Amino acid sequence: MDLSRLNEENRLTLSLNGQLDAEIVTDSGKRIRLSETRTVWWRRPRLPDAPTEQRVGEISEFVRSEWEHFIEGLEGFANVRWVNLPSSNRLAARKGIQLAAAHKLGLRIPRTIVTNDAQRVREFADEGYALVYKRIGSAPRPLTATKDLLPSDLERLHVLTACPAIFQEKIEARLDIRVTAIGPDLYAAEIDSQSGSSPLDWRFDHSVPFRPHRLDQEVEYRLKALLERLGLFYGAIDLRLTPEGEYVFLEINPSGQYLFVELLSGIPLTERMAEYLSG
Repeated sequence: MDLSRLNEENRLTLSLNGQLDAEIVTDSGKRIRLSETRTVWWRRPRLPDAPTEQRVGEISEFVRSEWEHFIEGLEGFANVRWVNLPSSNRLAARKGIQLAAAHKLGLRIPRTIVTNDAQRVREFADEGYALVYKRIGSAPRPLTATKDLLPSDLERLHVLTACPAIFQEKIEARLDIRVTAIGPDLYAAEIDSQSGSSPLDWRFDHSVPFRPHRLDQEVEYRLKALLERLGLFYGAIDLRLTPEGEYVFLEINPSGQYLFVELLSGIPLTERMAEYLSG
């Protein structure tokens, strides 16, 4: 169901009348009570847009806030298995939260600062490590790209005050690893990123080989602990495997895509996901 169409054909009601329940009315008129379902896959919901006449100033902000509070209250009215709970999804998507959790659980992460302080970035660069920078949240391409921090970037750090970013030690890679977590199982694919045109950020070159990968058991254990800590049953995890054979955690996307990994690596992720959702 496309929640962005709730102000068009679809409808949603949260009710507390002796018992908690939520009811969805689809564009075909079908009524679905969430209390009669087993699993809800919460994946990249979009809020409805305000009507054209309301897309001004305080009215637009008010309408968006009302939709946000309404939809985010849904999980309290639906006693079902969520993949993932909306509140867990939202919190786990915060880079600071996931990096701190991964570090506490013993996963190696790059040396990192998240800041809007230009002087702190300069001091970080003076430590002598090659650095990269990237966005904190989600963004359209090409703003999502991870980039090398160049001397020319240091000269324009004054703009950082207005918009923070992540700065990290650059991790050299033998391979990039994409791990898709589905319930209790992890499915890893190795990406020969260094043979392609985008060795720093493999997302921009899918022409390189993708193959199934066997994770180190200790790393697998710690990744599962991370998923449990973040309250996730599904997630797409990005790792780098260094030339020395060490796994480095980069990030986890609670709503990450998996179909391209299946098509390129042959790992039957759609089948596994269907089995989990229907189980």
